[in-house]
Amino acid sequence: MKQLFHTASESNRVQPVLSILLSDKMAGFSITNKQGNILYQLTYCSANEWTEEELDNFFSAYPILEEDYYQVLISYGFRKQLLVPAGSYRKNDGGLLISTLLGISSGSSVVSEAIPEWQLYNVYAVPDSVHDRLRRQFPKATFRHQQSLELRNTNAGVEGGCLQLDFTTDDFSVLTVSQSRLLFSGSFEYSCPADVLYHLLRICNQFSLSQQDVLLQLSGLIDSNSALYKELYQYFIHIRFRDAIWSDTNEYPAHFFTSLNDLALCAS
Repeated sequence: MKQLFHTASESNRVQPVLSILLSDKMAGFSITNKQGNILYQLTYCSANEWTEEELDNFFSAYPILEEDYYQVLISYGFRKQLLVPAGSYRKNDGGLLISTLLGISSGSSVVSEAIPEWQLYNVYAVPDSVHDRLRRQFPKATFRHQQSLELRNTNAGVEGGCLQLDFTTDDFSVLTVSQSRLLFSGSFEYSCPADVLYHLLRICNQFSLSQQDVLLQLSGLIDSNSALYKELYQYFIHIRFRDAIWSDTNEYPAHFFTSLNDLALCAS
């Protein structure tokens, strides 16, 4: 496990909410107020794989996770995930769908999450060792999937369509919407800017989206000075960062942690 980012403030914590994001090779957590607009602490880490041993290391490294919280919110970002129309989905079919279309090991739990705003179900697989450990650690936690949150926060009505992208160090998710319709949802690994461009241009071509009109809305680990951003700017005119709304720490770009902020804003 490797720590990538860490920031903490000296503010007194009022009704602290713990938000945890766990994906294939990334983990992060934030501690905010109930409204999700004041950040008390944030940490991001990477790992080759989130095994039970690696999770033990994660919790041992950050004993603050063992404290009491007003609410605990957990979001999964694992790539084995499908969006299924609600009208044709039966809950008992989730495991079969994931197994047939994406392939899962016997040591995975299949979770179905309703997204009523879009009349969809998000069906996704989580390693049993991860899901069991987090449920034991946080028995009252609320669980969600990162892409469900992204879909609820997408710019669905933008003229010309929108590609909403969220980056980690070696993969990215993309939601494609136009005229309040979801056209595409998926995630891809990448090792260079050309990999990202290949997928984006293919999506635009498949759904007849103009590179001159479509909006690229970016969040996650992409910097405005990076080779990737500069390459995107060669092909797309309208590019915007989707920033976290919590109080700015001035240490890191606000869009790096938008996915955690989306989760923190779900506190009730």
